[in-house]
Amino acid sequence: MAHHERLEPLPDGFVGFRAANGERWKHKDIEASRTGPGHRLFVAEKGEQRVYLFGPNEPHDATLLDLREQLAKAKPADSLVTELPPAL
Repeated sequence: MAHHERLEPLPDGFVGFRAANGERWKHKDIEASRTGPGHRLFVAEKGEQRVYLFGPNEPHDATLLDLREQLAKAKPADSLVTELPPAL
């Protein structure tokens, strides 16, 4: 398996991966839920942050293909500040 085709646990609690275009990103689920509402934070090596919001019955899967699809759909983190649920 090529180096860019795997997930890499990182010391900061994130999991690193490469987007389809080869850029390095890392992700972390903000809620511990496995299904339903919540969001996933994506942070690029360059510093860009995006957030993916899960649907009401959507599983929080995190395969490489899932992450690439979610990253493509994710919105800039600063544009979602008013949309995110309050932290518990």
